Amino acid sequence: MATQDIALTSAARTDCDHTWVSVEDLAEELRIPKSTIYGWKTRGIGPQWTRVGRHLRARRRQVDAWLDSLASAA
Repeated sequence: MATQDIALTSAARTDCDHTWVSVEDLAEELRIPKSTIYGWKTRGIGPQWTRVGRHLRARRRQVDAWLDSLASAA
């Protein structure tokens, strides 16, 4: 594979957002207890969570969209 092809392949990967946020990450970011996030999840509030093994993860873009929707509703 030529160097130019490798650079194009690497650039294409950066366009795809696969950044994941854990419950712990979001709780720390919002400065709230993890139990609040688990409660929201149980009630269907917040971003969509995905189970990865034993861990819950949400896509960063979904978290940001949800937080933006809260800000616009206020």
